[in-house]
Amino acid sequence: MFTGLVETLGKVVAIEPIDSGIQFTVETEWENPDLKTGDSIAINGACMTVTEFTDLGNLFKFYASFKSLELTNLSRLGEGSPVNLERAMALGQRFGGHMVQGHVDGMAKVISRKQIEAEVEEFWVEIPEELRRYFVKKGSVTLDGISLTVVDVKDGNIQLILIPETMEKTNAVTWKKDQRLNVEVDVLAKYIENYLSQRSGG
Repeated sequence: MFTGLVETLGKVVAIEPIDSGIQFTVETEWENPDLKTGDSIAINGACMTVTEFTDLGNLFKFYASFKSLELTNLSRLGEGSPVNLERAMALGQRFGGHMVQGHVDGMAKVISRKQIEAEVEEFWVEIPEELRRYFVKKGSVTLDGISLTVVDVKDGNIQLILIPETMEKTNAVTWKKDQRLNVEVDVLAKYIENYLSQRSGG
């Protein structure tokens, strides 16, 4: 489980195709490094498993299967690509974002980006049609692993306002028109939908 509060940025430094997918090597710096083999880590919001790491944890590897590559934007990463990183939640920490599973539901597309105030950016993002029913104004969404508030919803697109803190600490600073972002809808919306469906007999 994750919170959607990105801890740090990483950089892809190596990509190695293997029989069942791709192995990525990521370089980063943790404030309190504690990675170990087998740990879960969100890479652009996709929950992956650490397969190898250095003693300091600042260089680690993870493996993405062909299915994961198909469902996420990990297949679009190249050497030098920035990635948002978050380690799995620890018991007792503050829960500043929202419940994020790291299970990517699809890919959204950046429609527009505009600076509306000093260092404050407005984005409109197109959501896949099959996921649009989960979005409401002031609701939550995870894009590339970032917990964000939906400002408005219009014609299948969502409006986002990103503050300087978010732009500085995540890869949102690199987002541009037509870029694909990993999207995970609020799991609470899924539970509510399932509950109401069961009550009404489907």
